[in-house]
Amino acid sequence: MQRVLEVTSVDLSLVKTKPPQIHIVTHGTVPTSGWKHPRLSPWFYILPPADGIQDFDFVADAPTGIVLEVITTIVAEAVIPRDPADYWGPGKALRGVRIHARSNTKEASLDTSDNAKQAVALSGGDAIPWPWWLPTEPGACDLIGKVLRVYHTGDMLDRSYRTDRGNIELDPTTERVVRIWCG
Repeated sequence: MQRVLEVTSVDLSLVKTKPPQIHIVTHGTVPTSGWKHPRLSPWFYILPPADGIQDFDFVADAPTGIVLEVITTIVAEAVIPRDPADYWGPGKALRGVRIHARSNTKEASLDTSDNAKQAVALSGGDAIPWPWWLPTEPGACDLIGKVLRVYHTGDMLDRSYRTDRGNIELDPTTERVVRIWCG
């Protein structure tokens, strides 16, 4: 496990649950092909940091065989099952996250009012937002780590079956999600 070369972006949002959870999506680069299992490794503190920001190392498993010497994009995400308002203890809120790579560091602030609106907007306001939805119906799938094809009901699709592809079907008039499936 090593830190990735560079952090290129950090997105921080609030998952609409009770209590709310924190969702982090981080994009970065690695110096060669073949890196596996990207993840965010949290720092552990004896005392909460004064700035209220949680630090993470953006790490992945380095390749062991023949690799291509090419800068490659890598993505890691994490869900923190902790109420951001009491993250550091009662009344001590999380203010943001800081992601560390070998060559740089990036921060993202947690603005609960905007993130709560974003979480509600993703789901239409009446369900859990789909990136955090657990597949329960037959043919449903987990979209994390998949290539996505987004299409409207009635669009022509090729018949190729790909296990690494998630499909999102949208209603052509309302642009709302009708179905999510893999293949």
